[in-house]
Amino acid sequence: MIRLSVLYPATPNSKLDWDYYLGLHLVLAEKLLRPHGLIKIEVDRGVGAFPPGEAVPFHAVGHLLFPSQEALEAAMAATAPALIEDQMKYYDGQSVVQVNSVERVIIANGS
Repeated sequence: MIRLSVLYPATPNSKLDWDYYLGLHLVLAEKLLRPHGLIKIEVDRGVGAFPPGEAVPFHAVGHLLFPSQEALEAAMAATAPALIEDQMKYYDGQSVVQVNSVERVIIANGS
């Protein structure tokens, strides 16, 4: 599985419009990417850092999972311009994108 992560740095004076991002942008992303193999989208909101009291380094991190590198590349080739254009409507900084191969998932079962 391949994960594309989009990180939105919390630089001085940068702003992220959460209502737009969680609403219209995610609807658009799912609509455009699902036909290209999108498995799921996860969004993390920065609420703290370590050590405690430090400013969060990122407003948000969006994770998009695809079945393969080929599916991700095809999805980005077909949709990246529209998604990048839409990003300007909710974030006024420069996002950082990283692609990862998901090597292991451990689910804690509470025992």
